[in-house]
Amino acid sequence: MFNGILPLNRSQIPSDVVAGFTLATLAIPEVMGYTRIAGTPVITGLFTILIPMMLYALLGSSRHLVVGADSATAAVLAAGLVGIATIGSPEYVAYASLLALLAGAMLLAARLVKVGFLANFLSRTVLVGFLTGVGIQVGISQLHDMLGLPGQGLNPVQELVSNILQISKTNIYSIVVSIGVLVLIFSLRRISKRIPAALIAVLSTIVLSYVFNLSSHGVSVLSRIPSGLPELGWPNVPITWNILQQLFPTAFSMFVIILAQSAATSRAYAARYNEEFNENVDLIGLGIANLSAGLSGTFVVNGSPTKTEMVDTAGGRSQISQLTTVCIVLAVLLFLTGPLSYANCSSCSHCFRYRSWTS
Repeated sequence: MFNGILPLNRSQIPSDVVAGFTLATLAIPEVMGYTRIAGTPVITGLFTILIPMMLYALLGSSRHLVVGADSATAAVLAAGLVGIATIGSPEYVAYASLLALLAGAMLLAARLVKVGFLANFLSRTVLVGFLTGVGIQVGISQLHDMLGLPGQGLNPVQELVSNILQISKTNIYSIVVSIGVLVLIFSLRRISKRIPAALIAVLSTIVLSYVFNLSSHGVSVLSRIPSGLPELGWPNVPITWNILQQLFPTAFSMFVIILAQSAATSRAYAARYNEEFNENVDLIGLGIANLSAGLSGTFVVNGSPTKTEMVDTAGGRSQISQLTTVCIVLAVLLFLTGPLSYANCSSCSHCFRYRSWTS
């Protein structure tokens, strides 16, 4: 335990705390966008950076890796649950949690047989190609929010065709908001990468939505977000052998992505700062983080290269940064979900896609 925190450098703690605040400004709007990809309620995105992030910070091997919702695993999850449950329904969320439990069990099993070294043999070319495909799929899946169209289709091709056929029904208010958010994000990031562009974009749309009642003009907003902490418990769905057979390939795909992406990111930062890193020990932190995600009503979590780089750029050098972020998210869940309900759906997705493009 505490490999990511000890030995404690007291002079570094203020920088770690500031980096944690910076991470929160990115992670909160970003995970709201991830839920649009995963097909789960917005609140589940905030849950991914509560208990799972905290447990990895305490049990993981890396001092730098940030664990939370990730674009690649969210897209795989959504594709794997097509036809099993209705998107956004309680059954869908429960199956998403079950997938997290399966992925977590695979990670712990991998630790028992010490196969962390397998991450060394995964081709970077394959991973880059895969993530590029995920980026294209995610971009297509969010076009209907940008244009103010009803989302239709079970796969990216059907969604793209549906958007083209309905282009005449485009909502001008949605387009204006979408373009405004993109311009704001890219303009602020060109000025300085330290500016929390994603947070500013979301806060701006919250104010505009509240003042001008954008929902009455056909602009999609998040609507009511329940406050409070996640309920712990086993996913409330019937688990049959047939269901497990359908879920296993998806869980295994996410397991491979987590193993490869997390290990590659952790190894890179360990080499940068000449620190020790044990992939097999890290599997424990990743496995328990995913088990906690499954038992707290959210979906699979993964090591995030973009969030890790952002914390590093902000001066974070230990998991104290991530624990700071957890405290901030806890405060948001208890006291600030009301204002978030006015956020425009496409603004959250744009914040997410910006991070995907820059990575």
